[in-house]
Amino acid sequence: MAEVTCVDGSVLGVFGVPVADRDGVPYEVTLRLTRDGAPFGDVGERCGYFVAGTAARLRAARGKDEQGFPESSVEAGLRAWARDVDEDPDEAWHVLCRYLPRDRELFAFRARDPDDLATVGELRTTLAVERSWADGRWSLRCLAVLEAWGRQGTGVRAVLSSAALQRFLDDLVADFATAGATYDEIDDAPPLRRPVG
Repeated sequence: MAEVTCVDGSVLGVFGVPVADRDGVPYEVTLRLTRDGAPFGDVGERCGYFVAGTAARLRAARGKDEQGFPESSVEAGLRAWARDVDEDPDEAWHVLCRYLPRDRELFAFRARDPDDLATVGELRTTLAVERSWADGRWSLRCLAVLEAWGRQGTGVRAVLSSAALQRFLDDLVADFATAGATYDEIDDAPPLRRPVG
C-alpha cells in the first residue's frame, strides 16, 4: 500500500485491486482508497500501466541523462522540477507547463466505466507553484498536489515534493506487483527522444 499524510493530518492509503482475465490471471489493477484505514473510495479505471509509466518518467527526470542525448526544453523543464532545483525555476516551470493540460494534471483517475467497481472515487495529482516574496524578489517552489475524493463527497489533499511523489508512485507500483500486475516493459523500454536540431 502507498500512503501519504494529508494536510488535515489524515493518512490516505492507495492500493491495487487486481483485475483478472478469463483464466483468473491478473493483468491490470484498479485503485482502492482508504482514509485512516477506513474505506474511502475506489477508482475504477484500469490505470496500473499509466501509474507505472508516470513513475518511470519522474524517475528518469530526477536522474541524469546517462545516454548522453541532448535534452529537449520539455525534458529540461521536467528535470528542474523533479530535482526541486532553485536555478531559474520560473523558466523551467513555464517550459514544462506548456506541455501539460491547462490545469496541469499529471494524472486523474475516476470511476466512470459501466463495469467499474460499484463505488465512486477520484484521485488526481496536479503540479502547482507556490510563490512568496522575500528579500526583494519572488521565490518559487514547485509542488505536486495530490487530491482524493471519497464516497461521501469528502476530499483530502496532500502537498508533495517530487521526491515524496516518487516514493508514493514507487510504493504503488510495488503494490501492483504484489497484486500480480507487473509493468517491467516500461523500465526496459528505451526513452523516447525527438531529434534535436
